[in-house]
Amino acid sequence: MTRVEVSVLIVSWNTLAETRRCLDSVRAVEGVGIEVIVVDNGSLDGSAEMLAGRDDILLIRNGENRGFAAAVNQAYTCASGELLLLLNSDVRLEPDTLRSLVHFLRDRPEAAGVAPLYLGPDGMVQQHYMRLPTFAGALALATGLRKLPGFRAAMRRYLMDGEDFSRPRPVEQPSASCLLLRRRVLGPHRVFDERLPVYFNDVWLARRLNDAGHQLWMTPDAVVTHTLGASTRLLSHAARSRHHLGGLVRYLQLTESAPRMKLFRALVFVDRALRRALHLHGHLGLGDLRAALAGDTGPLPDGDPREWVVMLSAVGWPVGCQRQHALARQLAAHYRVLFVEPPGQRPRWRFSVQAVAPSLWRVTPPGVLPFGRQVPAINHLNRRVAGRLIRRWLDERPAARTVWLDEDLAVPAVGRLGEKAVVYDVADLDWTFTRRWNRWHLRSAARTAADVADLVIASSPALPERLPSARRPPVVVPNGCDPELFTAQGPVADWVNRLAGPRLGYVGVIDTRAFDGELFAAVARRRPDWTFVLAGASTRAGRAALRGLPNVHRCGQLPLEEVPAFLRGCDVCLVPYRVGGLIDYVQPKKLYDYLALEKPVVATPLPALSRLGPDLVRLATDADGFVAAVEQALRAARCPRARAARRAAAVANSWTAQGETVRTLLAGVGRADPR
Repeated sequence: MTRVEVSVLIVSWNTLAETRRCLDSVRAVEGVGIEVIVVDNGSLDGSAEMLAGRDDILLIRNGENRGFAAAVNQAYTCASGELLLLLNSDVRLEPDTLRSLVHFLRDRPEAAGVAPLYLGPDGMVQQHYMRLPTFAGALALATGLRKLPGFRAAMRRYLMDGEDFSRPRPVEQPSASCLLLRRRVLGPHRVFDERLPVYFNDVWLARRLNDAGHQLWMTPDAVVTHTLGASTRLLSHAARSRHHLGGLVRYLQLTESAPRMKLFRALVFVDRALRRALHLHGHLGLGDLRAALAGDTGPLPDGDPREWVVMLSAVGWPVGCQRQHALARQLAAHYRVLFVEPPGQRPRWRFSVQAVAPSLWRVTPPGVLPFGRQVPAINHLNRRVAGRLIRRWLDERPAARTVWLDEDLAVPAVGRLGEKAVVYDVADLDWTFTRRWNRWHLRSAARTAADVADLVIASSPALPERLPSARRPPVVVPNGCDPELFTAQGPVADWVNRLAGPRLGYVGVIDTRAFDGELFAAVARRRPDWTFVLAGASTRAGRAALRGLPNVHRCGQLPLEEVPAFLRGCDVCLVPYRVGGLIDYVQPKKLYDYLALEKPVVATPLPALSRLGPDLVRLATDADGFVAAVEQALRAARCPRARAARRAAAVANSWTAQGETVRTLLAGVGRADPR
């Protein structure tokens, strides 16, 4: 049995591909007796399962993320080698790397440890050697003072900027991404101080070794490839900033006097406050900043590497059947989704987060003051309060975040949630939903939303030309349907079946904004032998045109699961929307529900429907044309070719298909400088 000379200690946290490549490179090590101890910190990306299937490692599997420092210490307690290789999971060794490092320590018994030369995946040298930070260097690192001459020099000295690493040399603080250490220079139970869970634990280790008279080295004769930040890039910008600043504060608390710490905190606070006021990259929220300056790094990431999509919605979750809800469910298959309801019209102080489905949470925010929809200052206040509470909740579950706006008035929250990108999903033009005197408020919010968005999505091909100018052209992702719910085969609502035929059905709001009640009533009067059935909420003005028509039946709004049975009892489905009004830009969501049931559809000539053929939709502009189109639809209702075409169109525009399109778009969206 080969004598163990080197114990290789690796921590894995949601870096499946990198960890596999790292272990494969360790397996190829030549000329050194090794053991490999891997601690998995509650990974959820398959890393733990991959590691459990390997027979060349000792695996310690944590149920949660215990932090990098604690995980290294766990591995250390199991190590038997006289030499310890601290190795990040995103580092790959060359076959002779470890042998070169071991020989270096054999040749220099005075050296406590040695690090290799780092190359990036592109073959470029990475500089991972620093001096121990002085107080001036720490201030330069944490503030904009580094732009001043004296602090700039301190920063360059700390980073060893421009120094020669072409020959072996002592280094006060080499990175612990790949660091070979002698066991005898360490304590009996731990390598790192667990008060520094993520950042600056290697700095404090180097400081302790330096104070004890031990010397660390680097040698360019040993080379590794380093991906750099494979785990920490999974953190949101805000969480990474808080962990880094909080770690630096904890390190300084161990090395600096109380008066210096007061000065450090004051200068950093002023620096971050100025960044925030000037909307510069790098500021933290006030709560996070105060916590970090107290040395509180915040909670450790929960191990779920998936990004957050924070949907700031115009509708509540209980409504359940709108575009926002369907896309939220689709996104939850690949992201964690926080569905944020709009502030209520009545004051509400409670903030609640409720899991409503796997990877999907409903947020009910407080509403400090009423009338936010009418008064910009109140809306701004309500959104700021909600944004602060949402960010605090998200910071306890760190990951990158994308803000999704489908309500224009939610735009004041942009930049307050630590997001990497903003998506503006225009389901409707919100300003068309309000009275004329209040439209300027919502139109202004829409212009701001389009301006800040990294991606603008439109729900209808007729929408882009009506939107404010944006930095990028809008992408059309039409409304979809659920073809598995809306199937031609299934039960029929008994009360509909008892009505005389032919039966013409409509699902949707009965109002005067979209629904053309005058046209609908005129068609009903021309054909008293037809039965018209309507399901949906209604307004008094919307119902007025239908009053006194014996062949028109209304049933009110139906639960979504009851709509298919209602429509199966109809022979033709209708979209009698006003043309030329404020909202004729829509592509009605009900269209693909109708088509999924293989029903013929008659509609007014909305711009979004103009390119669809008669197998899918027959268009008519007036009552006589509507009657003629319905008669044609009734004659062709059972045509197998037309029914198949309708079903195929619905499946092609399912919410599953639209969700896949949106996920592809999101994968290409992001900022170089997250907010």
